Formats: sequence, C-alpha cells, structure tokens
Amino acid sequence: MSRLILLNQALRLHDNPLLWYGSDPGKPVDNLRQVAVVCLDKAAFFAKQYGIARASLLRLQQHLQLIADTKQALARLNIGLITLFGEPLAEISKLARRLNASEIIAATPTGYRKQQIIEALSRQYRVATLDINSLLGSELLAPSLETLPDSFSAFRKQREPLLQVASAVAEYKPQPEQHWLTPGESDKLTENFSQLAAFSQQVDQPGSNEQLALERLDNYIWRQQAISHYKSSRNELNGNYYASKFSAPLATGCLSVRFCWQQILKYEQQVEANDSTYWLKFELLWREFFRWQFRKYGNAWFSRQAIKGPLDFSTPVLSGRQKQQFNNWCAGVTGVPFIDANMLLLNKTGLMSNRGRQNVASFLIHDLGIDWRLGAAYFEQRLLDYDVASNWGNWAYIAGSGNSSERQFNVIKQALSYDKNGDFVRAMLPELTAQGSLVHQPSPDITIPDHWQSWLAKLTNKPA
Repeated sequence: MSRLILLNQALRLHDNPLLWYGSDPGKPVDNLRQVAVVCLDKAAFFAKQYGIARASLLRLQQHLQLIADTKQALARLNIGLITLFGEPLAEISKLARRLNASEIIAATPTGYRKQQIIEALSRQYRVATLDINSLLGSELLAPSLETLPDSFSAFRKQREPLLQVASAVAEYKPQPEQHWLTPGESDKLTENFSQLAAFSQQVDQPGSNEQLALERLDNYIWRQQAISHYKSSRNELNGNYYASKFSAPLATGCLSVRFCWQQILKYEQQVEANDSTYWLKFELLWREFFRWQFRKYGNAWFSRQAIKGPLDFSTPVLSGRQKQQFNNWCAGVTGVPFIDANMLLLNKTGLMSNRGRQNVASFLIHDLGIDWRLGAAYFEQRLLDYDVASNWGNWAYIAGSGNSSERQFNVIKQALSYDKNGDFVRAMLPELTAQGSLVHQPSPDITIPDHWQSWLAKLTNKPA
C-alpha cells in the first residue's frame, strides 16, 4: 500500500508539511510507502485560451528546471520523485492504481482547475489537503468563505489585528517511521515525462528553485537590508533590489510564504520595523486576499464581468482594429513609449514591476477598450511569477469587475512621475533619441485620449 505525496506547488524542503505527513513518533507506524509525485499539467502549459498560448517557452523551462532541481534535492535524501506529464486526473489516478495507493496528500488548491482535479480525486481516493502556501492556513482559523469580505480594506481590518502566522516547520529530513520510494524505483515510473526533454534548458532567473529563492530572501532582507526602503523603491521600474522579487518563488511554491513572513517579523524585531517592512507584509496580505477570493468565487473569475455580473464565459470579441491594437500591445509596439518599454521587459525577462503592470493593464482596458481577459491571458503566458489568483484578480480589479471600482491610470502622468528623465524607456527602447522626459512623447499616429492632453503639454511646456 502506498501514500502519494503530490508536490505540485510545493517543490521545496523547507516548511513543507507534505513531506512530514505520516511522521508522528507518538503514533503507530502505518506502513504506507511514501511516494513523492509531481504532475506537469499538459493543458496548463501547452493549451490555448482565447487563441493565446497558456505558457511561454521561458515559463515552461523555468518549471522544468524547478522540477529537476527538486528531484536532485530529494535524491540526496534517497527519496525519489515521480514526474508525470499529461492530464493530471488521469495520470495521478493511473499511478495510484499501479502503486495500490490508499491515500493522496496535496497542497490545498487555489485555482478553479486545481480545485476540480482534487475534488475528482477525492471521489476515488482518500485525499487530505494541507494549506501550506497561505498565511491563514489549516493551523489557524481560516476565513469563512460565506462571510469573507469582497473588499480588501474590510478583509485587512477583519484579519490583520489578529493575524498570527504559524511558524514554518523545520527543513525536511527523512524519518525512521517513513518509508520512501527511492530514486531508482521512481525513475521507472516517469516514462511519459521524457516527452519534455526537448524543452529542457537551464534557466538562470531569480528564484527559479528553492536554493536561489532562499538566497534571494537572505540577500534582500538581511545582507542588503533592502527591505528597509521597500515602500519608497517599490515603484521603480527595473533593477535588482527595488522590489523583493519573492513573487516568482512564492507562485511556484519553492518559497514558503510563512517562512517569508516570519523572516520579516524577525527583521523587525532585530533590526527595525518601519513603513517599508509593514508594506511588504501588506503586499503579502493582498496575495492572501486574492487566494481566498478565488476559493470563494471559483470559475466566476474567468467570466467577462468576473464577480460583478452574470456569468459570461464567451470568447472576447475584437474588431479588426482592436485585434491589431492587441497584437501591438503584446509585442510592445503601441507607439506609447512607457507602455512599450514595460511590455518589452515582460517579453524579454518574464517579469514586470507592479507599477508597470498597472499601467499596461489600464492602457489596454481603458484606453484601447479591449476585454481585460485577453490581457490576463497574455500575462499568464509570459509571467514567470504567474499565480492564477494574483494575476486574474488584479486584472479584474483594474477593469472594475473584481474587488473594486475600475482603476484608470493616466499613462503620461505615470511616466512623468516614475520615469521622469526617461531612463527606463531609453534602456528598453534605445532607438528613441529624444532628451529627458520628451522620450515619453507618443508616436504621431497615436490617437491621444483626452485625459492625456494636459500631461502631454508638460512634455513640451505648451499650454494644454
């Protein structure tokens, strides 16, 4: 008899209760063979939505590298990792039957598709889920979905005064009462994963595996103490330490949010607590809010009006002009330098600053009038820190279909506020030779929205 430990969204040794499952010296040994498993969802990486590929090659390669690194880390502990590829319900069920599994242990899902997979598995097997990637996990009184506020402010006021995040569990070490499938045994059960060999490539990206994620956290918080200026630097557009860059490892599950939170608290106690240390916790609470919102509303988040209107899952419809505008937006050739610079950064690196994301989203939705779901789908393809709740929740937020009224940004005002001398734009668009803030001048063929006019006048010192 076997117990499958499904490590999707939990590819780490630190703070991973899934690995400790079944290890309790105070209880009799259950004699179940522990089997570590990860299944790469074929549809999540190779299918399309609205005609847009679900994942870029870079995002696929990052995930394959993360799996390979985790497999090596487990092998050093003489633990094998079975790697599956395909439709998760079918692949996991087939493996469970082959290994005579009586139980499946997994991280509590957030996204609707993963929720559906776990529910389907629960109808066939005994399934236990542990909420190991949330601040408000199973060890705390989790929010009741029925009374969960739909406003972040209300959620924060409800939860923040009482928020006590559980300590991270120790880094996993094999326990005598646990019997794991070995690397040699596991390798015999991974034949379908070999289909992905052609896509494998070493990806040198911040936080692409557990070791790099923990090193980044240590450097950002302790060595550089960059956390002390987070609130003032977080609106910068590019660079190494302007932001934490914890989002990618948190999204892939190779960094524990509880461990991250506890490190911030430790820094506040040992070094200093200021607006910046609070603000990083504030952003982690935003992440938490969206996770619970997705558990509350499920598939509604993919509807045209998300959680604010009748369910409408029809494919977005664009005019011929809008199709071209959308393609130009994706490629970073809209003719609006501030937008193009941010999109080019996304396409090149798989990352974009929070300030950039808000502006390119607002431009697509409010200035071009294009369905927000297309932007969310393109971000899903490109972002190395793609997280279903944070991505789709934030896009719906800007569109006014989520947890707020619509948020429209004046792109020219934003450019002058956050790239005053045009350094970021020139770094991404070296062909632009205009001096200073004049580099933000849109190309002549752009239709200028009325709300840009007064700010464009500031570029040339002309009256509006």
